[in-house]
Amino acid sequence: MAVRVVSLDSIEPQRLPGRDLQWLVTPETIGAEKLSIAIMTCPAKSVVRPLHSHKDIEEVILILEGEGEAWVDGETAAFKKGDAVLFPANSKHQVRNTGDGPLITASIFSAPTSPDSYVVYDEDAFA
Repeated sequence: MAVRVVSLDSIEPQRLPGRDLQWLVTPETIGAEKLSIAIMTCPAKSVVRPLHSHKDIEEVILILEGEGEAWVDGETAAFKKGDAVLFPANSKHQVRNTGDGPLITASIFSAPTSPDSYVVYDEDAFA
């Protein structure tokens, strides 16, 4: 099988409230069957909206740049560059950038997903 490579430079950002997502690893971009990875870029002081969950899919965000807070099922924790944060499958979660610069993460999902499949909630953890 040939080695598959995809470049972030070739992925158009998906603009969503509080962040841009570049879906780097998907079935369409590189043929991934069991996971997906999105690079998330959040402007200074932004909040990722809406509060959401992923049905039966775990998510880990690896913090590549910046700092922030994660809210998961009512608990909040701070994170910084070099940290990883787990969002268990079906957990309600939300992120905010607490820094003065961009927050950049690699969002790794245990199965291919997209914002179209998120379970969204009316409440806002950071309102």
